Amino acid sequence: MLPNGAIQEILSQAMEKQFSIARPATRHFFEHEAPTDQQLNTVTIHQWVCATVRETDSRSVIVHLANVAVKEVVAAAAKVTNEVIFGVPNLLPYQPLWDDGSPLFATHAKTGGDSRFGLRGGNLLTSSGCLSDDVATASRRLSEMDTEFKGDERLQLFCAKPLEKTLIRACAKAKVPCRVFGVYNHKECRSWVITRDRSACSLLIGKSRLNIPVEGNKIVVAARLVVWINNPRLAVHMRAVT
Repeated sequence: MLPNGAIQEILSQAMEKQFSIARPATRHFFEHEAPTDQQLNTVTIHQWVCATVRETDSRSVIVHLANVAVKEVVAAAAKVTNEVIFGVPNLLPYQPLWDDGSPLFATHAKTGGDSRFGLRGGNLLTSSGCLSDDVATASRRLSEMDTEFKGDERLQLFCAKPLEKTLIRACAKAKVPCRVFGVYNHKECRSWVITRDRSACSLLIGKSRLNIPVEGNKIVVAARLVVWINNPRLAVHMRAVT
């Protein structure tokens, strides 16, 4: 059996490696800085995985166990990404809210009930059935929500992986400069999200503050994921026709 210090070093190396290679959608959809003191509307979850280490396990086996455990926790970041983009309940107890009482994408502000940003549909639009027209419409809505948007800024679009190539062509046809990211695990979803080059949301991954009881020889991977909205004016959700 390796000493506990050696096992913890292996675990630290696995965490450093795995958390640095998050999926592109997760890296680009979110900012990854700590919330400011004024940011109160955060949603926090804790994820942890335990792996048992046997007396006979070699160093290579322990390295493998550590990597598997860390990958499971890292996968939570991808699940949260999908959850915020597509609005499908999973790990988060509820969606983070903005100052107007509504989640990232909404047609109306909850406080007052007015159209969000004074625009019909807010930043939650319904597809026309033509993807290139939808891309142009979403780009215009971004400019309507924020006068600083000049139209020549390179945007980001997040969609289910099977739609990736189709939406790349749609962006080219609409003449909207846009980088498209295909997201895994939502193959049937026809809706998508377009954002400015500044992120509308943030995701912070840090050490869990939970005191997790451990019995025997175990590798314990624990992480605290915090999600919050930076500015819903920076993103538009295009809802597919049902």
